[in-house]
Amino acid sequence: MIDSKLNDILNSHDCDEPAYVISDYMKRNLSRIPVLPISEVAKACFVSKGQISKFVKRLGYESYSDFKDSCVEYLEAQEQKKPIFDAIPDLKKNVMGFTQQYIQLLRHIERNIDYGVLRKLIKDMEGHREIHLFAQGEARSICQILQIELGNLAIPIGINNTDFSRPFCYSSDIMILIISINGRSFSFNKNVMKKILDMPNDIWVITCSPKVLVSKNKLIVPTTNDKFNEFAMRFVVDIIIAQLRQSRSEGGRDGND
Repeated sequence: MIDSKLNDILNSHDCDEPAYVISDYMKRNLSRIPVLPISEVAKACFVSKGQISKFVKRLGYESYSDFKDSCVEYLEAQEQKKPIFDAIPDLKKNVMGFTQQYIQLLRHIERNIDYGVLRKLIKDMEGHREIHLFAQGEARSICQILQIELGNLAIPIGINNTDFSRPFCYSSDIMILIISINGRSFSFNKNVMKKILDMPNDIWVITCSPKVLVSKNKLIVPTTNDKFNEFAMRFVVDIIIAQLRQSRSEGGRDGND
């Protein structure tokens, strides 16, 4: 998503570089971008209109107009996010209500997740030399959890940049894992997703949205309420990590016998 793309630029450039200045301005004015002409953005960033055009193409957009349309989609998606807590009850009542719904969510996942697909995903993760992750927006935090935990298990893992432009090794023993909590990546970044799905590697998709139609391997995380999708995804990722850790532990014991 746009915020992740801009953060990638901010985290990889010095504050006096044009790319950083443009990213910083766009991030701070994201809600205004849809109505700002390219000339005004260029003037505010002390760069030319041509530099703005090159910048948005670097982010994966065909033109500044295409970038503005994507901003509109991103802002609409943010508005659709539902708050976890209610505005009226006090903190204790909110915590009690959240706890009850969270327990119901975990039970729902326990009963309805496809264990056959889950086992196959874990087996495939164990069978590859390296795993590359792709995620945008809120799913990026889940990638970071996977990167840390799988790193602790000595499973090489990388997180690709949001437009997937980083040079990629097409070795067949590298697995690509796409994490899209609500499936929005497949709607907002169709060109990027097609580019990834067309790769010859073993590709898996983990999502809470059954509307994501891909021919690749796919694990649907069952949920009871869209506003809990991120929690559901984290729970399933924890299950995957726990099983991988268990398998590594059993392998170590077998090797010592």
